[in-house]
Amino acid sequence: MSIGYPDTNLSLWRADDGVTKTLNTCLGDALSHAAKQWPDTEAVVYSSQPETGNVRWTYRELDTLSGRLARAMLARGYAQGDRVAVWAPNHPQWILLEYALARAGLIIVALNPLYKQRELAFALNASQVKGVFHADQVGDVFLRDLIDQVRTAVPTLRYTHSLSAGIDALLEIDDYSHELPLVRPEDVLMIQYTSGTTGQPKAPQISHSAVTSMAKHAYQRWGFGPGDRVCHGFPLFHVGGSGNSTPGAMMVGATTLPLYIFKAHRTLDILEQERCTGFIGVPTMLQAMLNEPGFSKRDLSALKVIIMGGAPVPLKLLRECESAFGARILNGYGQTESSGVISTTVTDDSPVRRSETSGRALPGVSLKVVDEQRCIVPHGTMGELCYRGPGRMLGYRNIAEEQQPFDADGWLFTGDLATMDAEGFIRIVGRTREMIIRGGENLSPAEIEDYLLEHSAIDQAAVIGLPSVKYGEEVCAVLISNKPEPPSVDALIDWCHWRMSRWKVPRYIVFVDDFPTTPSGKVRKFLLKEQMIQHLGLATEQPQEQQSQAER
Repeated sequence: MSIGYPDTNLSLWRADDGVTKTLNTCLGDALSHAAKQWPDTEAVVYSSQPETGNVRWTYRELDTLSGRLARAMLARGYAQGDRVAVWAPNHPQWILLEYALARAGLIIVALNPLYKQRELAFALNASQVKGVFHADQVGDVFLRDLIDQVRTAVPTLRYTHSLSAGIDALLEIDDYSHELPLVRPEDVLMIQYTSGTTGQPKAPQISHSAVTSMAKHAYQRWGFGPGDRVCHGFPLFHVGGSGNSTPGAMMVGATTLPLYIFKAHRTLDILEQERCTGFIGVPTMLQAMLNEPGFSKRDLSALKVIIMGGAPVPLKLLRECESAFGARILNGYGQTESSGVISTTVTDDSPVRRSETSGRALPGVSLKVVDEQRCIVPHGTMGELCYRGPGRMLGYRNIAEEQQPFDADGWLFTGDLATMDAEGFIRIVGRTREMIIRGGENLSPAEIEDYLLEHSAIDQAAVIGLPSVKYGEEVCAVLISNKPEPPSVDALIDWCHWRMSRWKVPRYIVFVDDFPTTPSGKVRKFLLKEQMIQHLGLATEQPQEQQSQAER
């Protein structure tokens, strides 16, 4: 049950002031507490993944090992407050480093392992990184080579360590003369670069208490606790991985089982063999597992809850997955700037609500929906979602004070468009920058996508606005079909006319094999828009052959 209450008439959910919303706990201290409470419980498990080998750390082992590594880093020359990058896929050492850096009072800078030279130099300079821990190789790229190429352009960079030999070498520094520093809950724990769905990455700074508070509240709301085994598919360089899934399991005494990289058959192996009770991922992962040969023969009887993030869950997919997996599908919402999940559905919510909404606010979280004048709108009216609560970031490191997305009362303006009903359930309908304005009419891409996903031949839909001399913008639907031969454009437009107002019917319909996405599964619509402008020739003139019946 949500702790808080809605406003009588307006889209405002007020946190209950009597709730202990902020945990004044540092991540390292929380691990030590978990080691005392559940010493022999498995904290981290990697299995059925050849890239990582078989790793099983109990809470006692993880606490001891991370403490040793923290002291070794201080002995090596790092000082409290230094920023240290982790540049790797989901290695077990990523998790070890997360706790070690936290205990040493160092700030984690999470880097996407697919960064190219320019992106790497930008990220290292924006955070003034002192050291980098890196994987040896990602695909055919040797990461140390890229670091060497940008080193002269990053004046703060002094140390480079591989995840394998580098960590082993540090652990050989058996130096207990360096006591671990006093770390405060309000200190910066990590810098998590935004996913980049809208251009230049920003660098949100997230505190220890923000991560421990929101991760614990989310895992408790989902019903996880001691004895639960939760597999997750989020990257550790993403807030969903290192900011929610890893610490969330630790805060409630559960076991976390990260995926090194998502592969449907391996994920099913882990869920089955490790008797996982929960899975956290994105809808495309569920679809891939459903399509895996032999799925019906899998024993997934231990699985009870599946949490989806990063994209809406169509009702058709929700019902299909609940039947196939034998588990409840929950939908949540969050962002890097809020330290991960801030609202979620629960198992008692109806299928429609678990599909169409992102649930209600977590404990300690206040939410409101405002118009362009920042006035709270009535229930059911679309506006920008604003957040106030314990997970709010401290600010963007690389953005000036006057450009921070806060107001004087501490509200974070998320940039996401949403509606809120009378019971406090929120529904995300798009990004403020993604709203399509056609002839003065505001059109929600998410609403049009929902309509399109009702078509039996459409698996995924991304709706964007493309430039138009006459209307300013026109609706373009980019679709992925589940049929060898997708329906014709004219047939699909006829179908749309029966289900939505004529100004919402796409003028352009394009079928593709896949979308450009972020690591968390969100469609990079700004890239998709560039691709469609080029594909349709809109940079020079409006194509006539794709004109829809809505325009005829």
